[in-house]
Amino acid sequence: MLGGSDDTGAALDKRAVQAGILPDPEKNDLAGRYETRGDLGVDKLCAVRRSTGSFDIGFLSVSGADSKCEGTGTATVKGETVDVVLNGQGDCTFTAHYDGFELKFPAVIDTDCSSYCSERASFSATHYFMIEPGNAAARDTLGRDIERLCH
Repeated sequence: MLGGSDDTGAALDKRAVQAGILPDPEKNDLAGRYETRGDLGVDKLCAVRRSTGSFDIGFLSVSGADSKCEGTGTATVKGETVDVVLNGQGDCTFTAHYDGFELKFPAVIDTDCSSYCSERASFSATHYFMIEPGNAAARDTLGRDIERLCH
């Protein structure tokens, strides 16, 4: 038999977490400033800790000079699962994935969330990489229509 068993992989992952090579999925701290740079601009996300596992968030997804999605809301982290609720421009909820370094929005986001976007823009399948951890860094994240994405 080639390769190792699932137990071997789990043991290696556990040792990598203990050594600090991989983030501990049970202790994912979402607080911080995130970015992804692309040809159309810089996508941004921020998260400020409210309580254990609960965060205020803001995001900006750029699709060109005049095209974007932008909003604020809350996020609840459970392991690698992040339940997001946007508020202010209609009901919008979805589940994202966070591995300790990168936050990924789902490939399909409900049409109720389109109110957070300009015409022909979407934040489906966007992803954001941790640039700087902590609440202070998150509070420095600037948006377009929303001056500060996190307070």
